[in-house]
Amino acid sequence: MRIKLETLMRTAYLFLSLLLLVCLNNLVFAQEQTQSAQTDEEATWYHPEIIENPEVKLLATEGKGKLYQVGEHLVCVMEGSYREMGFQHGKLLADKIEHIMKQGYYVKALWSRGYTKEYAYEQSKRMVKFIPEHFLEEAKGIYEGVQSAGKKDITYEEVLLGATVAEILHFPPNQPPSIPNSCSNFACWGRWTPDGRLIHGRNLDWTVKADAQDDAVILVWRPTGKKPYMMVSWAGAIGSVSGMSASGITIGEMTLPSPNATFDGMPLFVTMRLALEQENLEDAVGVIVKGPQTSGWNFVVGDGKIPSARAMEVDAKRVLVYTDNDPKESEETMHWSIPDAVRRTNHPINKDGLLDLALKYGSQYGIKVENWEQLKLILPILKNQNSYQRYDWLGKQITKKEKAVDIRKAVDLLANGPVFGDDTLHSFVFDPKNQVAYVSVAGNNPPVTATRRAFTKIDLKEWFK
Repeated sequence: MRIKLETLMRTAYLFLSLLLLVCLNNLVFAQEQTQSAQTDEEATWYHPEIIENPEVKLLATEGKGKLYQVGEHLVCVMEGSYREMGFQHGKLLADKIEHIMKQGYYVKALWSRGYTKEYAYEQSKRMVKFIPEHFLEEAKGIYEGVQSAGKKDITYEEVLLGATVAEILHFPPNQPPSIPNSCSNFACWGRWTPDGRLIHGRNLDWTVKADAQDDAVILVWRPTGKKPYMMVSWAGAIGSVSGMSASGITIGEMTLPSPNATFDGMPLFVTMRLALEQENLEDAVGVIVKGPQTSGWNFVVGDGKIPSARAMEVDAKRVLVYTDNDPKESEETMHWSIPDAVRRTNHPINKDGLLDLALKYGSQYGIKVENWEQLKLILPILKNQNSYQRYDWLGKQITKKEKAVDIRKAVDLLANGPVFGDDTLHSFVFDPKNQVAYVSVAGNNPPVTATRRAFTKIDLKEWFK
């Protein structure tokens, strides 16, 4: 009996050993298959050229303001009071401002698409009431600058429209917002970057067929008594949707479809610029929290000094702030957070925002729900949406390997997978610790999406002093 028991135990041990070996082999095989698939995917990636040493030329001066050519990009550096900076901007970029307002983007994006000037200016006036006085002083300076350059047909109302146009274009008259296949942002640091510094990447996917790229300018402000900052912008604008400051603050925006919208609030371009005037992450986030907001926007706001970043979801009704590894970003809404990284695309992660969309617009897509419990049952359809796929893909790429997201990898993430878009107006990678921006702007004639063009290194150290 004892011999049989020992034999049985040896047999069982042998069986379990073989079973463990098979499991380990299957695990190794599965890992190899996954790694092979990942390798195969990356082998097909497009790698945009990075121009590390562009030629820098001084083109013109106006007072303390200077206009440079850095590679193919115009860089307008303004200095002084807000009125003085506006005048420098208006005088140095008068031809570009005239083009964008009279032949280019205003005409093709607004007036030729059914917007009337009466409608646009009326909505613009509602937002102008919320613009801080020092920015209005700058707008007056731009107007005076273009007038001084002989562009007498440009009005002050047109200059102000340059600050409010984003909201107007997001809400065509009598039409609801749509869920765009556009705009992605990510910021990572700590375990994901080679030296732990913050790297912030962003695609502005809007349109490359309305000629905005013809009048693209990198604007650098050096206001008296404040630290300098920059934005990837356009001639005549007093703000934009992408920027970085000498204080290490970075910011990028994405459209967030929401029924909670109004024109009675601070325009997006101004909100983002005001955030860049802050010294730290908490205060920059505080600007957005304070608002008041006009529409639905997602933000990624970073601070290279800490380093850290926040993702934000806002509309005219609510503001939510997410840290990295935030428990609010959870499986309850079919999302997942990451330590030392945040990313966003074009949909809400919070359940109230998702429910608002379903209640307001669900019937247009055959979705009929009355509460969160009902919505939760059909939430898996979200995974079929381009916005979710970009969000998910970015998370998987960032966490694939520690210390792997450098400038080269960040540029590649913007140019591949579902994040790639054929309507990217501009794309950037910000490196706030080193005060460097890698910028690509869409081409024209024929239109070419930004991530299929070279990224130019813009060294901001001299202008950020």
